Amino acid sequence: MKRFSSNITRSNFVTLSWFVFVLVVLQFLFFSVAEAQTYNKLEFVYNIEQMKGHLEQAIVNKENGNNTLTQAHIQHPIIEIYDAIEVQLDSVDSNHNTLLFNSLSQLSKNAGNSNLTQFKQETNGVNQILDKAVDLVAPGENSTLNLIVASWLLDAANMEYDSGVRNGKIIQIVEYQDAMGFISRSESLLNATLPELNKPMKATGDEAYKLYPQLNTKVLTMVDINDLYTTTNQIKQKIANITGF
Repeated sequence: MKRFSSNITRSNFVTLSWFVFVLVVLQFLFFSVAEAQTYNKLEFVYNIEQMKGHLEQAIVNKENGNNTLTQAHIQHPIIEIYDAIEVQLDSVDSNHNTLLFNSLSQLSKNAGNSNLTQFKQETNGVNQILDKAVDLVAPGENSTLNLIVASWLLDAANMEYDSGVRNGKIIQIVEYQDAMGFISRSESLLNATLPELNKPMKATGDEAYKLYPQLNTKVLTMVDINDLYTTTNQIKQKIANITGF
Protein backbone atom coordinates (compact mmCIF):
# COMPACT_ATOMS: atom_id res chain seq x y z
CA MET A 1 0.00 0.00 0.00
CA LYS A 2 2.81 2.39 0.87
CA ARG A 3 4.60 1.51 -2.37
CA PHE A 4 1.44 2.20 -4.39
CA SER A 5 0.98 5.57 -2.70
CA SER A 6 4.62 6.41 -3.33
CA ASN A 7 4.21 5.67 -7.06
CA ILE A 8 1.14 7.88 -7.24
CA THR A 9 3.02 10.69 -5.54
CA ARG A 10 5.92 10.44 -7.97
CA SER A 11 3.49 10.37 -10.89
CA ASN A 12 1.73 13.45 -9.60
CA PHE A 13 5.08 15.15 -9.10
CA VAL A 14 6.12 14.44 -12.69
CA THR A 15 2.77 15.69 -13.99
CA LEU A 16 3.01 18.83 -11.87
CA SER A 17 6.60 19.42 -12.99
CA TRP A 18 5.59 19.20 -16.65
CA PHE A 19 2.67 21.53 -15.99
CA VAL A 20 4.96 24.10 -14.36
CA PHE A 21 7.49 23.73 -17.18
CA VAL A 22 4.83 24.29 -19.85
CA LEU A 23 3.45 27.26 -17.91
CA VAL A 24 6.90 28.85 -17.66
CA VAL A 25 7.51 28.31 -21.38
CA LEU A 26 4.13 29.83 -22.26
CA GLN A 27 4.79 32.82 -20.00
CA PHE A 28 8.21 33.27 -21.57
CA LEU A 29 6.73 33.13 -25.06
CA PHE A 30 3.94 35.54 -24.08
CA PHE A 31 6.33 38.10 -22.64
CA SER A 32 8.77 37.64 -25.53
CA VAL A 33 6.01 38.35 -28.04
CA ALA A 34 4.73 41.29 -26.00
CA GLU A 35 8.25 42.67 -25.67
CA ALA A 36 8.85 42.30 -29.42
CA GLN A 37 5.59 44.07 -30.19
CA THR A 38 6.47 46.92 -27.85
CA TYR A 39 9.93 47.26 -29.38
CA ASN A 40 8.40 47.30 -32.88
CA LYS A 41 6.08 50.11 -31.83
CA LEU A 42 9.00 52.03 -30.35
CA GLU A 43 10.96 51.71 -33.56
CA PHE A 44 7.94 52.75 -35.62
CA VAL A 45 7.28 55.92 -33.61
CA TYR A 46 11.02 56.66 -33.56
CA ASN A 47 11.18 56.47 -37.35
CA ILE A 48 8.07 58.63 -37.72
CA GLU A 49 9.60 61.25 -35.43
CA GLN A 50 12.80 61.24 -37.49
CA MET A 51 10.68 61.92 -40.56
CA LYS A 52 9.09 64.86 -38.77
CA GLY A 53 12.54 66.16 -37.83
CA HIS A 54 13.58 66.10 -41.48
CA LEU A 55 10.40 67.91 -42.50
CA GLU A 56 11.02 70.60 -39.88
CA GLN A 57 14.43 71.22 -41.39
CA ALA A 58 12.95 71.23 -44.88
CA ILE A 59 10.73 74.13 -43.82
CA VAL A 60 13.67 75.98 -42.26
CA ASN A 61 15.60 75.71 -45.51
CA LYS A 62 12.58 76.71 -47.57
CA GLU A 63 12.27 79.81 -45.40
CA ASN A 64 15.92 80.55 -46.13
CA GLY A 65 15.37 80.09 -49.86
CA ASN A 66 17.59 77.02 -50.13
CA ASN A 67 15.64 74.57 -52.28
CA THR A 68 18.59 72.18 -52.55
CA LEU A 69 18.67 71.54 -48.80
CA THR A 70 14.88 71.57 -48.68
CA GLN A 71 14.84 68.78 -51.21
CA ALA A 72 17.53 66.85 -49.33
CA HIS A 73 15.51 66.80 -46.12
CA ILE A 74 12.37 65.65 -47.92
CA GLN A 75 14.28 62.89 -49.68
CA HIS A 76 15.69 61.45 -46.44
CA PRO A 77 12.31 60.20 -45.14
CA ILE A 78 11.65 58.56 -48.50
CA ILE A 79 15.06 57.04 -49.16
CA GLU A 80 16.43 56.35 -45.68
CA ILE A 81 13.43 55.75 -43.41
CA TYR A 82 10.33 54.74 -45.34
CA ASP A 83 11.40 51.11 -45.80
CA ALA A 84 11.64 50.77 -42.02
CA ILE A 85 7.97 51.63 -41.47
CA GLU A 86 6.34 50.34 -44.65
CA VAL A 87 5.66 46.75 -43.58
CA GLN A 88 4.15 47.67 -40.22
CA LEU A 89 1.94 50.39 -41.65
CA ASP A 90 0.89 48.30 -44.62
CA SER A 91 -0.14 45.45 -42.31
CA VAL A 92 -2.68 47.63 -40.49
CA ASP A 93 -3.82 49.94 -43.32
CA SER A 94 -2.44 49.52 -46.82
CA ASN A 95 -4.40 52.54 -48.07
CA HIS A 96 -2.77 54.82 -45.51
CA ASN A 97 0.59 53.35 -46.37
CA THR A 98 0.04 54.29 -50.02
CA LEU A 99 -1.24 57.72 -49.03
CA LEU A 100 1.87 58.44 -46.98
CA PHE A 101 4.28 57.41 -49.71
CA ASN A 102 2.42 59.35 -52.39
CA SER A 103 2.21 62.44 -50.17
CA LEU A 104 5.94 62.38 -49.45
CA SER A 105 6.69 61.90 -53.14
CA GLN A 106 4.39 64.76 -54.13
CA LEU A 107 5.95 67.02 -51.50
CA SER A 108 9.38 66.25 -52.92
CA LYS A 109 8.17 66.89 -56.47
CA ASN A 110 6.65 70.28 -55.59
CA ALA A 111 9.36 71.50 -53.21
CA GLY A 112 11.26 73.56 -55.73
CA ASN A 113 8.20 75.08 -57.38
CA SER A 114 5.79 75.86 -54.53
CA ASN A 115 5.96 79.07 -52.55
CA LEU A 116 6.62 79.05 -48.81
CA THR A 117 2.94 79.18 -47.80
CA GLN A 118 2.03 76.29 -50.11
CA PHE A 119 5.01 74.27 -48.96
CA LYS A 120 4.12 74.72 -45.30
CA GLN A 121 0.53 73.68 -45.97
CA GLU A 122 1.64 70.58 -47.85
CA THR A 123 4.17 69.70 -45.17
CA ASN A 124 1.53 70.12 -42.48
CA GLY A 125 -0.65 67.71 -44.44
CA VAL A 126 2.13 65.12 -44.47
CA ASN A 127 2.65 65.57 -40.73
CA GLN A 128 -1.04 64.86 -40.15
CA ILE A 129 -0.69 61.67 -42.18
CA LEU A 130 2.34 60.73 -40.07
CA ASP A 131 0.32 61.32 -36.88
CA LYS A 132 -2.43 59.08 -38.19
CA ALA A 133 0.14 56.40 -38.98
CA VAL A 134 1.21 56.41 -35.33
CA ASP A 135 -2.43 56.12 -34.24
CA LEU A 136 -2.82 53.10 -36.50
CA VAL A 137 0.31 51.20 -35.50
CA ALA A 138 0.68 52.29 -31.86
CA PRO A 139 -2.83 53.30 -30.73
CA GLY A 140 -3.26 54.63 -27.23
CA GLU A 141 0.38 54.24 -26.32
CA ASN A 142 1.41 55.74 -22.98
CA SER A 143 3.95 58.33 -21.92
CA THR A 144 6.70 55.75 -21.41
CA LEU A 145 6.90 54.99 -25.13
CA ASN A 146 7.11 58.67 -26.07
CA LEU A 147 9.79 59.35 -23.49
CA ILE A 148 11.92 56.43 -24.67
CA VAL A 149 11.61 57.70 -28.24
CA ALA A 150 12.61 61.18 -27.04
CA SER A 151 15.74 59.64 -25.55
CA TRP A 152 16.51 57.65 -28.72
CA LEU A 153 16.21 60.84 -30.77
CA LEU A 154 18.98 62.39 -28.68
CA ASP A 155 21.19 59.42 -29.53
CA ALA A 156 20.43 59.98 -33.21
CA ALA A 157 21.17 63.69 -32.82
CA ASN A 158 24.55 62.92 -31.24
CA MET A 159 25.46 60.68 -34.16
CA GLU A 160 24.39 63.20 -36.81
CA TYR A 161 26.13 66.06 -35.02
CA ASP A 162 29.34 64.05 -34.78
CA SER A 163 29.20 63.54 -38.56
CA GLY A 164 28.32 67.16 -39.28
CA VAL A 165 30.68 69.19 -37.08
CA ARG A 166 34.45 69.19 -36.68
CA ASN A 167 36.56 71.68 -34.73
CA GLY A 168 33.74 74.17 -34.44
CA LYS A 169 32.92 74.09 -38.16
CA ILE A 170 30.15 72.50 -40.19
CA ILE A 171 31.55 69.83 -42.49
CA GLN A 172 28.26 68.16 -43.44
CA ILE A 173 25.37 70.61 -43.43
CA VAL A 174 22.58 68.05 -43.86
CA GLU A 175 23.80 65.93 -40.93
CA TYR A 176 24.21 69.04 -38.79
CA GLN A 177 20.65 70.07 -39.56
CA ASP A 178 19.45 66.51 -38.93
CA ALA A 179 20.81 66.84 -35.39
CA MET A 180 18.80 70.03 -34.97
CA GLY A 181 15.65 68.39 -36.26
CA PHE A 182 15.97 65.33 -34.01
CA ILE A 183 16.63 67.46 -30.92
CA SER A 184 13.57 69.54 -31.77
CA ARG A 185 11.38 66.44 -32.04
CA SER A 186 12.80 65.06 -28.78
CA GLU A 187 11.98 68.33 -27.04
CA SER A 188 8.46 68.37 -28.50
CA LEU A 189 7.76 64.78 -27.41
CA LEU A 190 8.93 65.46 -23.87
CA ASN A 191 6.90 68.66 -23.65
CA ALA A 192 3.76 66.91 -24.93
CA THR A 193 4.22 64.12 -22.38
CA LEU A 194 4.75 66.28 -19.27
CA PRO A 195 1.02 66.80 -18.54
CA GLU A 196 0.52 63.01 -18.44
CA LEU A 197 3.06 62.45 -15.65
CA ASN A 198 2.37 62.31 -11.94
CA LYS A 199 3.79 65.08 -9.76
CA PRO A 200 7.21 63.55 -8.87
CA MET A 201 7.80 62.37 -12.44
CA LYS A 202 6.70 65.70 -13.86
CA ALA A 203 9.22 67.48 -11.66
CA THR A 204 11.97 65.31 -13.15
CA GLY A 205 10.53 65.85 -16.63
CA ASP A 206 10.54 69.61 -16.10
CA GLU A 207 14.21 69.43 -15.12
CA ALA A 208 14.97 67.56 -18.35
CA TYR A 209 12.92 69.97 -20.44
CA LYS A 210 14.79 72.99 -19.03
CA LEU A 211 18.05 71.56 -20.39
CA TYR A 212 16.98 71.81 -24.05
CA PRO A 213 17.70 75.55 -24.45
CA GLN A 214 21.24 74.84 -23.27
CA LEU A 215 21.48 71.93 -25.71
CA ASN A 216 20.21 74.03 -28.61
CA THR A 217 22.72 76.77 -27.81
CA LYS A 218 25.54 74.24 -27.86
CA VAL A 219 24.43 73.01 -31.27
CA LEU A 220 24.20 76.54 -32.66
CA THR A 221 27.66 77.44 -31.35
CA MET A 222 29.06 74.15 -32.69
CA VAL A 223 30.70 72.91 -29.51
CA ASP A 224 32.85 69.79 -29.34
CA ILE A 225 30.84 66.57 -29.52
CA ASN A 226 31.89 65.62 -25.98
CA ASP A 227 30.38 68.84 -24.70
CA LEU A 228 27.15 67.96 -26.49
CA TYR A 229 27.20 64.49 -24.91
CA THR A 230 27.29 66.07 -21.46
CA THR A 231 23.91 67.74 -21.92
CA THR A 232 22.22 64.97 -23.91
CA ASN A 233 23.31 62.44 -21.29
CA GLN A 234 21.88 64.62 -18.52
CA ILE A 235 18.53 64.74 -20.30
CA LYS A 236 18.61 61.02 -21.08
CA GLN A 237 19.36 60.17 -17.45
CA LYS A 238 16.40 62.22 -16.22
CA ILE A 239 14.16 60.53 -18.76
CA ALA A 240 15.48 57.15 -17.61
CA ASN A 241 14.65 58.09 -14.02
CA ILE A 242 11.02 58.51 -15.15
CA THR A 243 10.68 55.47 -17.39
CA GLY A 244 12.88 53.05 -15.48
CA PHE A 245 14.64 52.12 -18.72
